[in-house]
Amino acid sequence: MPAIVKAQHTTRHYNVLWVAYNNTLHFNTKWSLVNDAQVRTTDWANKWLLYAVRSGLSYNVNKRLAFTSGFTLFRTAQYNGKDFFFKNEWRPYEEVSYNLVLNRTNFYQRLRTEQRFLQQTANNKKTNDYTYIFRLRYRFEWQFPLKENIKLLVGNEVFINPGYINNTLFFDQNRTFAGLNFKLNSHSVLQSQYIKIFQWRSTASVLEDQNVIRINFVQQFNLKRSYDAK
Repeated sequence: MPAIVKAQHTTRHYNVLWVAYNNTLHFNTKWSLVNDAQVRTTDWANKWLLYAVRSGLSYNVNKRLAFTSGFTLFRTAQYNGKDFFFKNEWRPYEEVSYNLVLNRTNFYQRLRTEQRFLQQTANNKKTNDYTYIFRLRYRFEWQFPLKENIKLLVGNEVFINPGYINNTLFFDQNRTFAGLNFKLNSHSVLQSQYIKIFQWRSTASVLEDQNVIRINFVQQFNLKRSYDAK
């Protein structure tokens, strides 16, 4: 648990609403473009937390194994009383994913590396300076069919900063989640999830305990089939 990393800390509690749209554009059986856009708010929907856009090119070795590389822009709100501004985070990433089908269940794993360039602030103003942090993420997710168009999912994702292996900043955060996938049609899925996040801030003295409600709308498009139909 995060509390083991540092005994003396302050815990802050947040309620977060996280809404996202994800799509995958399949060019053929091997290549696809994966995209998402998301908005997160705190105090449920009363305060901005961040918004982000992400896109990556994916190569499918087979139906189980895929490699992806892409880029993300995060804009995170920083508050000064009631006033706030958005600071930037530029984030290239690379990942490998593996989906194992066991009977009627799916066991999905993903290992992602991120090169994070975080904009720094001084006196509650943005500067032109950026801090670089290399981060490693491992996620697993298990999906169980409940009905023909409904699946239960449970999983966990852990984040670490390998560059701080001998430092209290080594552990970044942990996300544990559970939810339901509702298949709307052949290319659209609606996801509803609860996520518990424990996250250290950069000082490693503030632990954020976040209760998150996440709503995802996910779509898959086969572009080759569309072109062939013309």
